[in-house]
Amino acid sequence: MNNAGTVVLRLARKCLQHSTCQRIPEQTLGLFCPLSSRPHRPLTSIFQALPSLRSQCPSDGQRRHFTQSNPYGFRRSSAVQILKQYGSGKKPEKGLRFQEGELSHEEVIAIFGSRAPPTNLGNYLLRVIHGRRHDGTLDLPLPEELEEELAKNPDAFEDGLQWLRTTYPIDEDAAILGRIEREEHALERDNPSELLQRGQDLGFYRGPQSGHYQAKLSGKDGDVFGVSELEKIRAENEARLQQEEEELQAQIDQRMTKVQEERTRALAQRPEQGLESAKEVRPPNTFEKWVLKAQNRAQSKLTIESPEVAQQTTTQRLLPSLLLVTVAVGGCYLYSQYWHRPKQSERLFPDVALSFATIAGLVAINLAVFCAWRLPPFWSTLNKYFIIVPVYPYAFSMLGNLFSHQKFTHFLANMIPLFIFGLPLHEEVGRGTFLAIFLSSGLLGSLGSLARLSALKTSITTTTLGASGCVYGIVAAYLWLHLDDRFSILFLPPDLADTLSFSGKYLLIGLGLFQLVGSLRPIMKIDYFDHLVGMTVGVVSAWWWQGNKEKDGGFRKKFTNWWKLTVSGSK
Repeated sequence: MNNAGTVVLRLARKCLQHSTCQRIPEQTLGLFCPLSSRPHRPLTSIFQALPSLRSQCPSDGQRRHFTQSNPYGFRRSSAVQILKQYGSGKKPEKGLRFQEGELSHEEVIAIFGSRAPPTNLGNYLLRVIHGRRHDGTLDLPLPEELEEELAKNPDAFEDGLQWLRTTYPIDEDAAILGRIEREEHALERDNPSELLQRGQDLGFYRGPQSGHYQAKLSGKDGDVFGVSELEKIRAENEARLQQEEEELQAQIDQRMTKVQEERTRALAQRPEQGLESAKEVRPPNTFEKWVLKAQNRAQSKLTIESPEVAQQTTTQRLLPSLLLVTVAVGGCYLYSQYWHRPKQSERLFPDVALSFATIAGLVAINLAVFCAWRLPPFWSTLNKYFIIVPVYPYAFSMLGNLFSHQKFTHFLANMIPLFIFGLPLHEEVGRGTFLAIFLSSGLLGSLGSLARLSALKTSITTTTLGASGCVYGIVAAYLWLHLDDRFSILFLPPDLADTLSFSGKYLLIGLGLFQLVGSLRPIMKIDYFDHLVGMTVGVVSAWWWQGNKEKDGGFRKKFTNWWKLTVSGSK
């Protein structure tokens, strides 16, 4: 039996078993009826050979074409239990877009005539019909709003279908075969039109079968799907990877050449030691190549001469960071005003002191970022958001660099003073004020450092990172609150410690002068200006906190009910 005969028998069987199409009482197989005298294909001739399938015709108002290639129609199905229902996911049926953009009012009038539906509804009707053509489900009920419109203009469906078949022809017989396969599948399958429309929405397909018939076809033989966005993305990724491999190989060759030259020069200077005296020359292994590739990806392709860098003004460099710092410092102030100590039962570690938990959390974050600098896959993100690069800064780096250290000595130099001065300061002012001082000192110090480096064009390529501004703010705040206390070096004998002790006032002045002198010198490895700004913020914060502290040691929050003052107008 040929394929057309198989299709007919399978259709008849499905109609009997599952009632995909509405049956006519007392006529078991009365599903098809002639609609016109168009030329018949082989599939049509087999339908004609089965008179039992053409016993009764519904009226013209209830009849819709099931396929383009034969003159027979299905009566609309009142219930469909095998196929996935349209709009079953609580989303209205979208149909399938058949061209870029919507049809104009004049075009809709030309298709449907003087009784044309509204423009938006006409476009929606065409999309739904076009989707049903792809799914082989032209016999199924339409969305309710379209059915209401067809009740006013019963010919709108046939007019739209005829226009689509003439303008955008597809193989509707193949769509019916696909429908049969979905009906016979054990699981509920998605309708092809919904998948195609989803691909269009995501921008994956630009070919004729997705409805964009104006797009050019791809260069593949026999391809009817058009140029695929997925293939384009894949080609771009393959080209990028190939370029990376070529750059990596060129870098390896350059390093090998340099090592070979050094080896030759060393042998020429000490020929009596032989070949063993020179460094072994070998290409990098797989792990070393992986590290080099990650390093290349993390490095920016921009240079000083790049238009993005050369045409950028100082204001453009500073403005995004200034906005972020302003919002963040304002948030720190609000946090310090409205923070309340949590109940012991609500804490994650109730047996750990609150001050120690806060400091330990800050140290843990800094340690995590320090470890991330040892992992090549993180280098690209760290270079963007955890280090300040004045030549092309990212605003988020104002915050990220406060927790970033590349050297362990730098990490210890900041974390040890944080523990020494941070724990007693935290106990005195509370978590809210402590974190506000810590973050505000670092944020404003980073912004000041960025502004200074941007103003000095010769230092625009200098990079900075670290929690030094935060720590100096904490140290300065504690010293300001304890100007008359004596401070000495740790682990000294008591007698020597008394001799080498200093008051908090003189220690604060000396530390500030040291940072000021360092800021006036040419920029070296230490960012003294960041430290100086952080100390200034710490002193101002401690002075403000001290001035608002009540006599009994509590803290007066002046602006707790600011909204009430605004509403009532009281003073």
